[in-house]
Amino acid sequence: MVQSWITSLLVSAAVASSAGIHGFAANVPGSIGRRTPSPDVVTDNFVPVRALHHPHSFRGQKGRYRRQSGGQTNISDYGQVRYVTEVTWGKETFDMMLDTGSSDTWLLQKDYKCLNSNGVQVPKSDCSTTPTFSGNYTGGQIGNVNFNTSYGTGIVAGTFGWEDITIAGITVHNAQVASVTEAYFPTSVSGLFGLAFSSLTGEWPGNDPSKNVKGEYQTYEPVFYKMVNQKLSLPTFSFAPQRNGDNGYLSFGGIPPVNTTGKTASTAILSNQVTSTVPTIERDDFYNIKIEGTTVTAAKKNKGKTNTTHFQSFLAIVDTGTTVTYLPTALSTIIANSFNPAATYVNTSGIYEVPCNATAPKMAFTIGSVNFTISPADLIMQPQFDSSTGLCAVGFQDGGNDSPYTLGGTFLNNVLSTFDLGALEMRFTALGRNNWK
Repeated sequence: MVQSWITSLLVSAAVASSAGIHGFAANVPGSIGRRTPSPDVVTDNFVPVRALHHPHSFRGQKGRYRRQSGGQTNISDYGQVRYVTEVTWGKETFDMMLDTGSSDTWLLQKDYKCLNSNGVQVPKSDCSTTPTFSGNYTGGQIGNVNFNTSYGTGIVAGTFGWEDITIAGITVHNAQVASVTEAYFPTSVSGLFGLAFSSLTGEWPGNDPSKNVKGEYQTYEPVFYKMVNQKLSLPTFSFAPQRNGDNGYLSFGGIPPVNTTGKTASTAILSNQVTSTVPTIERDDFYNIKIEGTTVTAAKKNKGKTNTTHFQSFLAIVDTGTTVTYLPTALSTIIANSFNPAATYVNTSGIYEVPCNATAPKMAFTIGSVNFTISPADLIMQPQFDSSTGLCAVGFQDGGNDSPYTLGGTFLNNVLSTFDLGALEMRFTALGRNNWK
């Protein structure tokens, strides 16, 4: 039954997370290996990225989960602004969501079983009508394994196979990808392109997801790793979205042709398990970095004095798959009170909301000793309008009191982000003002 494999999946995730079980991550095939930082030169290997608005769920949630091998992950992400690009499988091209918080790459298969959020099969009309994959892999299906994972806004299961994947003008031959045969995935795209570490991939032994045994998944070589190991790209990719537009970029092996300003900050990718050390490429980590500080200057009320607050350091995951940014409770409260008028926590939606014509505070994160200013358009999310309250969503929300937190789209809209897996570091440069539209 559908619900049996979902139960198996969620139990496995809980056990793996609490007991520190990470399958067979030590045997990751095709590891990239530690290297010196790759040069940030403009490359021709880039692809347009567009922001796709999908009003599935206008709801927030304190606390976060993110993709873990073989299990449940994530963050309730209201409003669902997804970053989407075109990816070719064999000879067919699909719109796929880009996700640096997970590593599996998959498409919905033709005639897949449509599920609701509880894993119960529902009419196909309740699910996405986007183009789907035939299920016929160019290089054949991989036998005796299954694909089975969950996200904050999705549940998927299916098969693995070998396929030629083309993105940004680069064709990766015989990449391991998945075809989803059962899904709850309320987003208007055909699938997901994972860009995180190989340690976050997960394949389960056997062909029946309902028989998956907790913790007994193993990792594999994801598409980006295979791209690097086939010497098609340096071990970096860069991301520069256009807020609410179609002219963003994803590039491989260099940076895209965007306008930037100011200094470039470099910061180490820190272990999600032992945050004082740098991870190896096989460890179960996200793009987890240190935010050295945050400055919030409240919007002036009448002719009052300027009130600036400096907040202490914290750790955060850089995640293109999350719309907003989730911060420590104390910091999110400071931000909410710094609007004019102040933002309100709305219990029915579980998020901070503010009048759409409010004045936003001035805000900046310090990363690698460089300050990155946040656009007012990311503090007050005009497209995320709550018709029940007449208010707009605040782009920086309460993430609870447990680190790491999440730097989502409302941060990423302001910077060119480079993910250097070889050097295990991230680099950020502020996007030029003409990118703030």
